[in-house]
Amino acid sequence: MPAMAAAEQPESQEPKQEEWIHVKPKSRFRRNAPRSPPKIPGSALSKLADEPRALKSVADITAEYEVFKTRWRDTPCHAELKKLVEANAEAHRTVRKAVCLGVGTFDPEDGGWDAKRRSYIQLDGFLTIVEVLSALYKESIPCSFQEPRFTPNDTEFLTNLGHKVVKSPAAFEAVDQDTLVFAVHMYRPIYEAALEKASPAMFVGTGWDVWDEFATMKEGDFKCMSDMHDSHKHFPFPQDGTYTTFSSTCLYWRAKTESSTRSEDESAKDASTVVSQKPDEKPTEKPAEEFSEKVSEDKPESKLEGAPS
Repeated sequence: MPAMAAAEQPESQEPKQEEWIHVKPKSRFRRNAPRSPPKIPGSALSKLADEPRALKSVADITAEYEVFKTRWRDTPCHAELKKLVEANAEAHRTVRKAVCLGVGTFDPEDGGWDAKRRSYIQLDGFLTIVEVLSALYKESIPCSFQEPRFTPNDTEFLTNLGHKVVKSPAAFEAVDQDTLVFAVHMYRPIYEAALEKASPAMFVGTGWDVWDEFATMKEGDFKCMSDMHDSHKHFPFPQDGTYTTFSSTCLYWRAKTESSTRSEDESAKDASTVVSQKPDEKPTEKPAEEFSEKVSEDKPESKLEGAPS
């Protein structure tokens, strides 16, 4: 019977399991297994670590500063800072020297743009205050910088600008009642070291309100800061757009007292008295022709037309 014949099919004609071929579908997204990075011998790693970092040149630092300076001086932040200083200089204590603490390196190891910009803008904020005051006082204000992260080229850059770079604690020890202390976003021990010797004429840094709200302190802690908050007039520092360059920063400025105003007036009076006591020097007589030439140069002919003949 056909059915029986089918059942009795020889074993050799039946398909064997091992003869089946299984085809696995290929994925279009299959990638080769990632290769492990080549191993660097330990001696080579130590050699790389020992190699000195290539520092940015003084010329490059100077060029970068000029770019950031030009852009920032065209912002509302810079304009508001100038206006703040100009509007309040007459009523507040005179600044005779300036100290900048912890502005940061202008050549960070990771080359981060944000860190560089922050350092350059804080530097120019400090120098803007000094420049405005110098113009108002008609006298120069010497500037000192203290920053442990400065590279040799950072130091040379600032020296080329006409400033002095000092090692700690020289800047702290230089602070007196006629000093501007510029220390943005510093730790409390830095502020305590800067304010320990004297309460400066002007201080730019994190305001007492921020410390009082967020820092854990006991009664009487950080007294140098709380005392300055009581004795000085304080102004919110102009903000740098959306950047945090001057966030939580306050400008403290000691108001002129009656005694300090009187002493400054007396100093000016004494200086004028000394000048008036100098022996009169007889002016050298000049020929009439020379005087007439001077007058004709200073006054146009149109101004002489109405003169009597």
